[in-house]
Amino acid sequence: MSEREPENTLSREEQEFFDQEPGEPDPMGIGLKAAERARSRRSRGLFMFVALFLFVGLLTWLLADDLLYFFHSGSPEDLGRAEELPARSLEHSSYVKVEGIARDMCIRAEVFSTRLRYLYLLGSEMGARILIQAPDPDEGDCLGAVERTFEGRLVDLGRTERYDAVLGYYRKHFPAAPTEGPVYLLEHEVRPGQAWYYPLALGALSCLAALNFFMLRRRRRLEVEPTAEGQGETP
Repeated sequence: MSEREPENTLSREEQEFFDQEPGEPDPMGIGLKAAERARSRRSRGLFMFVALFLFVGLLTWLLADDLLYFFHSGSPEDLGRAEELPARSLEHSSYVKVEGIARDMCIRAEVFSTRLRYLYLLGSEMGARILIQAPDPDEGDCLGAVERTFEGRLVDLGRTERYDAVLGYYRKHFPAAPTEGPVYLLEHEVRPGQAWYYPLALGALSCLAALNFFMLRRRRRLEVEPTAEGQGETP
């Protein structure tokens, strides 16, 4: 099986220049133009590779918690009942479930056309440190309190500014809110493996960066091989 010939990207004038015998004059500067054109292509390719590499790195750093939670175990940690929760530190971005009575904070938000409500757990000091974000399909008024099992992603609010407005409202309007120490938010019904678009986007960008890198190497090899052949010729 014969090796595939590299694709010719030279113009007719440039090809005629490289086909001429060594030592022939180049009054139109075709060789210089071809070299400048190759350098320009190489610079653009290198810039694109570096930009993609840095963007993938930045995006990975920004989405580190989401990516780790995506690959989290599918079995939640059972915290037990809210009124029996002992005071302890909880793991950020972990998959948990807790059972108890939660009081509606009468806060509503709409994220990606999904209406959400916010509650906090009753019955213990530790329960008061756990806020609940849950879908509000009924879109009704403030419900007072509801008893049920909540299951989803637990977020340490000290590690993100996403819920600063909710936490500020909680501390301002509810005496049970702790004024210091950790406070958590449980994103009800947010389970590992759901946000598949994060790893998909990073995977696509990484493949694009790798493809750009291999194209740079191939182009460099095609530029070096003719030079090496020319140096090996005898007059």
